[in-house]
Amino acid sequence: MIIDPAAAGSGTGESMFDALLMHFAGNQNSDDLDPRVVKALRAEFERSEFFGEDMRRLWAMCEKVVVQSGRIPGGKGKSINLLNLACGYCEEGAVLSAFWGRGGRRVRQFAMDLRHAEIDKARRRYAATERMFAAAGLRKIRRRDEGIDVEFIADDATHLVGYGEIPEYYDVVFIRHQNLWHDRAVWQRIYEFALARIADDGILLITSYFDREHLLALELIKSLGGKVLVTERNPSSRELSYPGKSIDRHVAVIARNEVT
Repeated sequence: MIIDPAAAGSGTGESMFDALLMHFAGNQNSDDLDPRVVKALRAEFERSEFFGEDMRRLWAMCEKVVVQSGRIPGGKGKSINLLNLACGYCEEGAVLSAFWGRGGRRVRQFAMDLRHAEIDKARRRYAATERMFAAAGLRKIRRRDEGIDVEFIADDATHLVGYGEIPEYYDVVFIRHQNLWHDRAVWQRIYEFALARIADDGILLITSYFDREHLLALELIKSLGGKVLVTERNPSSRELSYPGKSIDRHVAVIARNEVT
């Protein structure tokens, strides 16, 4: 997939739905899908807990900052490797696959978190999403060599290289709601690892809950060799109960400094 200002969609819920539809339909032409099935699935999509307003806003912000960055992760290749670090429940798993898989590109997503309970819930969440689309008759048909869409791993990210077929470098490294304030030393290691695993034309994409934490994270990442290409405040970010905290409040795209 090549994202550029001319080709980018509007970032609306409809464009996200269409991309998810194509992803779970195995990238069939939308004209080949039964309109009654599409209508019923859209209604189900609107009711689904997995694709609420937070996901639509995240989709729109990702589209905005990636276009502004001018980067084309993966170039013109037919597949893209995506590493989703500290993924927690991984609400965004299907959305990321659909976002980067537009144009029929295959996305190999690896979602990691230290906490086994969160990974277990993430795995079940994604399976439930697949069942929703399969129930509408849009079961994705995979070639034998493609494997699963998302591989969920409960482990320390620094152990990644010990897993058989997992790639060493990634076109996109994604960290949603980075948590620098929780443990600066731990997050410094995460940022170092993320920067070291970005492919030559790849990006690190992060989101943050807080204004100040976001700025501190970007300063630390720059000190570690990262180059901030774009950072944007999300104007539609949903406020939470804690003062100054909101969902995907800031979104930034980062590259390695040596890459121009």
